[in-house]
This record gives sequence, structure tokens and C-alpha cells, in this order.
Amino acid sequence: MPTYFFLVGIFIGYDEFRRILAEIKIQAEIIKFGNRIGFIIVGIVIPVVHFIGAVDYFWPKPIQQNKRALNISLIILCIALLITAFSCSSWMKSKVENAGYIYCRNDSGISALAKILIYTKDMEICEALVAAQHERK
Repeated sequence: MPTYFFLVGIFIGYDEFRRILAEIKIQAEIIKFGNRIGFIIVGIVIPVVHFIGAVDYFWPKPIQQNKRALNISLIILCIALLITAFSCSSWMKSKVENAGYIYCRNDSGISALAKILIYTKDMEICEALVAAQHERK
């Protein structure tokens, strides 16, 4: 089960990278993507911990014998996932900004699991997005 969530996370990340690079290539007016660090914690770390808890419940002896190694492995996994998430997000932001896009802070937002980043080709498009958002409210 945790492997399934890990593979889904990798697929979602790859698909988003591919989409953003394609939008840069065609010079789309708006590029929107999410910084999903919360998704990594919920989608990968929690299922892994749940799986280990289930194994501990049904077969406690292997877990008890390797508890120290398991704890160190989980800490390293969490740190590696956070470093990877921050690195990938920074790389994508720099790729978009180097392509000439401007961060539209007023239209970007935060949800429980992701920070949505919106980049536009110029400030006029950003201002139009913000005005459209205010009209919807």
C-alpha cells in the first residue's frame, strides 16, 4: 500500500513537471502549479507509518528486533522527502522565472495540502486575474 502512494506521488510530480515545461515551451500566458509539501507528508509518510504499525500489530517480533534501524530509516525518509520537495519546487520556480514569467502573488493561494503558485507573462494578466477573482466573490 505505501508503495502505491509513493508511485502515485511520483507520477503526479512527473506529470506536473512535464505540463509546466510544455507550457513554458508554448509560451502560455498563465502557468499555475502547486507546491505540494503537505501532500508528501499525507500521501507518503502517513501510509508508510500506518503500514509499519500494521506489521507491528500482526508480526511484532521483527519490528521490535529492528526498532532502532526502523526509526532512523523513517527519519531519513522524512528528511529526504522534504529536501526533495523543496528542491523540486525551487527548481520549477527558477525555471518558470528564467522563462520570463512574473509571480502573481495576489492571485496565488494556500490550501491545506498545497500552496498554489501562479505565474503570468506580464502584470496586466495578473491584474486581470485578480479582478476576475474579486468579481467571483
